[in-house]
Amino acid sequence: MMTKKNVALILLLGFLIGYVACDLSRTFIHAQDESSKGPKWVHAHELRVRKSGETDFSKTTKSFGIEVFKDQNNGNLIYICETGDISVVPAK
Repeated sequence: MMTKKNVALILLLGFLIGYVACDLSRTFIHAQDESSKGPKWVHAHELRVRKSGETDFSKTTKSFGIEVFKDQNNGNLIYICETGDISVVPAK
């Protein structure tokens, strides 16, 4: 039968092993190298979108904000809409 001391020691040992494994993985495994650059903000757009029956833009016309970033590692343009949509296109 396991006593409270044994359970506490097993939990402590598991925590220490997990901590060491995470610390070692940070030094050996990288998602990106240090030489990679982050995206650069280029510009923003506010697009107004009419429904099919609307002939003119009005105060009630829906609009969407879009931010454009340039990936400095490969030159691609990244479009991010306020609704969460993302598009990546190659830059010219």
